[in-house]
Amino acid sequence: MRSVFLVAFLIAGLTSTATEAAPFCLWRAPWGKDMAGKPDRWLNLTVVQYIDVTDTDVHIVFGGGNLGSGHDLHIQVKNRDEAQKILKELNDTAKACDRDERSS
Repeated sequence: MRSVFLVAFLIAGLTSTATEAAPFCLWRAPWGKDMAGKPDRWLNLTVVQYIDVTDTDVHIVFGGGNLGSGHDLHIQVKNRDEAQKILKELNDTAKACDRDERSS
């Protein structure tokens, strides 16, 4: 039984395309409470660790590493639907970057 599963797994791996993430994927962050009066900010989506979505805020944590080197970005929203639109935009941008990376 194990050998049948292993063979099926290997065949599936050989016939499917490799999934690779783009090494650099820019997303233009909208103005948020920590960005008032600052220039445009572009976020490299490949370094995002997690995203919290609430009714009033989209909180993106990125670039973490040793010794507390992580950063975060808060984007104020009016409601959960607006937050979901931002999340969809992030997801769509990341997918587009991955498609571009695979086609190059």
